[in-house]
Amino acid sequence: MQKLSARLSEISRSWFLTQPLYFSILTSHSLVENKSLSIPMRSGQLRIEYNPSLLEKCSDTQLQACLKVEATRILLGHPYERQPYNCKKKVLLLASDVVISQVMDQQTLEALPYELPGLSFLKCNPQLGRIDLMEKLPFETWYRRLLHLIEKSIAGSESAGQGGELPGLFEAEEAGELWEENQEALENIKNQIQKADIDEGWGESGGNLALELRESGDFSFDYKRALTRFRAKIVSAQRHLTRMRPSRRYGFSAMGSRYDRKANILIAVDVSGSITEESFSNFYHAISNFFFLGIIEKIDLIFFDVNLKNTSPITFRGSRSKINLEEIKGRGGTSFEAPYEYYIQHSNEYSGMIIFTDGEGNPPYRVINSAKNGHGTVLWILDSRLSFEKSRYWIEKLPGSSVTYLPF
Repeated sequence: MQKLSARLSEISRSWFLTQPLYFSILTSHSLVENKSLSIPMRSGQLRIEYNPSLLEKCSDTQLQACLKVEATRILLGHPYERQPYNCKKKVLLLASDVVISQVMDQQTLEALPYELPGLSFLKCNPQLGRIDLMEKLPFETWYRRLLHLIEKSIAGSESAGQGGELPGLFEAEEAGELWEENQEALENIKNQIQKADIDEGWGESGGNLALELRESGDFSFDYKRALTRFRAKIVSAQRHLTRMRPSRRYGFSAMGSRYDRKANILIAVDVSGSITEESFSNFYHAISNFFFLGIIEKIDLIFFDVNLKNTSPITFRGSRSKINLEEIKGRGGTSFEAPYEYYIQHSNEYSGMIIFTDGEGNPPYRVINSAKNGHGTVLWILDSRLSFEKSRYWIEKLPGSSVTYLPF
């Protein structure tokens, strides 16, 4: 009987003509045997691991379905995306399975010799509440929804005196062990997708998957790139002469110089009732990294819902800053006029402003239209892709504004 590794390699080679996009992904990852796995297959860290004892009796059709699932997971970028601060990898895996079940053809899913851990978990845990798996939501939104339901269920079990982990989570945790952020891997995947789109090389993997990959392939709004562009706009160049004594031939007219590029920025944080503690933590983590880029001299924080929650800004000091959101969280709606008004009134103190929000609020048209001294540079960071898609159009029309979102 042909070895399992040879069968998997043969399937991969057969995709060269029929599934060129899947073939390109498999050639960028190593197929690695791992007999210690208690699950049939998993992906991450530029490899696809499999347990031969759990797959050797599978038909070629079943093996092909297993490879397709992991290749699809990789194409979606799930094992390499930026992870939420203190994330639960097993919940990321569950969310990934839900998205895969929506974009893959039903024939492949039915051919799997096992059930996806995410779908198995939901079926085994009806107490989590009814979840509409046909609802089209981004990966990060599924993660948040599932995490909330799991934490709620665990809290309920503990209060009832029941112990133990929820069924299905062990398999999900093992399947997600290899997941880690890898920007280079993501860039390579993006390039493969863009090439498939240009060459019409989707093969038999078109349909919902092609649509999902096209939508997730709009990377111009990556938040790290948006922060870099924002940084380039706000830094101010200050020239300093460097020679202490004049040149014997040219005097002081030929003095050397250096430029200090520094900036003060204002960050306005939406603390209305719709902003969760998790969203704030993710934003806080991202801004902590941004603080150490070296070009920011000072960061001031203001908090708002329908109005400002602090009368004077809090100076942000990187990882040393400890902010208790509960102490400043508002309970009302959201109006962006309050932070805009403060920013315009103190425009001489700041090079730009970042607004973190979910986008649910009244646009600051009145304040902007009445401004006499310009509107400044403003970067809006929304808390999810869903919020981004809902609000990006009116935000992009605001003078001096750009918008991005946190992947989580």
